Amino acid sequence: MLLQLFIAAALIVATVAIQAMFMAVGLRIFRRLEARHPRSLRQYATLVTVVRIVYLLVPVILDVALWGIFYTMSGVLPSFEEAAYFSAVTFTTVGYGDIVLGKEWRQVAVFEAVNGWIIFGWTTALMMAVIQRLYFRAGAEGEQR
Repeated sequence: MLLQLFIAAALIVATVAIQAMFMAVGLRIFRRLEARHPRSLRQYATLVTVVRIVYLLVPVILDVALWGIFYTMSGVLPSFEEAAYFSAVTFTTVGYGDIVLGKEWRQVAVFEAVNGWIIFGWTTALMMAVIQRLYFRAGAEGEQR
């Protein structure tokens, strides 16, 4: 059981690193655009929001795939398709239960669900920060003029 918990912890570290990398790059790009083209960002705030959400889904897809690769390579699930499906259902905490892990691996699925909570909470916070800057900051600046 310690091996499974160590593997789960390592996967969480990897997914947090993926998320952090995407966050850092995305924020750097957003800040540059905000400094160079503040009016354009606010004028196209809806488009910027959609692009940002799609961008933030990329690391989530990578995270789900990473867990799926682990399940496949370790022989926990028979195919990548099944492992990716199980991973997506677990990571999003939907938990249909149509595919389950063996008794010795089921604790790993709990850690994947917790990992999903962390990542989705983080992604939501990032999205709200961008939305506040695009929509609410623009309104406050307009009132000051």
